[in-house]
Amino acid sequence: MVLDKEGFNQWAAQYDQTVAQTQADSQYPFAGYDAVLQAIETIVAAKPQPEVLDAGFGTGVLTRRLAERGAQITGFDFALAMVETVRHQLPQAELFVHDFNDGWPAVLAEKQFDFIVSTYALHHLSVAGQIAWIQEMLGHLKPGGRVLIGDVAFDNAAALYACRDQAGERWDAEEIYLTRDQLEPVFAQQLQRQRCSFCAALMSFGAD
Repeated sequence: MVLDKEGFNQWAAQYDQTVAQTQADSQYPFAGYDAVLQAIETIVAAKPQPEVLDAGFGTGVLTRRLAERGAQITGFDFALAMVETVRHQLPQAELFVHDFNDGWPAVLAEKQFDFIVSTYALHHLSVAGQIAWIQEMLGHLKPGGRVLIGDVAFDNAAALYACRDQAGERWDAEEIYLTRDQLEPVFAQQLQRQRCSFCAALMSFGAD
């Protein structure tokens, strides 16, 4: 299901409910969602008052959790309704509207972060587009920083196809999911991967 900005604006109010129901049923695409967020929160919270960029923060579930743990939050999403909702909840955060398809935000050209996180957002880009964004993110890390990507993800194409066959009509053919096989040739030792369910993983990247 491809949603434009207006579609996401309309879906914003129901998004968290959809996530909760799908996760409770242990179904694609959100099985393991909480495990992904918890893994990211644990890593980020280990550093006192980290500067964090949340790229494509959606309804802000992870954004709020990180802020509550002392993170200094910058973030963007392409859906105005989601940005306005999270901005109301986190007035101290620097939040703005931006689309991944428009490249790295100009306002962040000189900024560096301890962590750049993105959950269930990059899959709207092509494989090449996702890899390019991860590489761009790596260039905006402080020394010792990490890029943390939580999403539907698989070890290889066979695992992806098995999930697709199991999901049946629920499978979203318009979303592009990364596999370990696609990432390892590009990122080599920079990549760490934590499996969170049969269809979800935390992919962690460190700068050289």
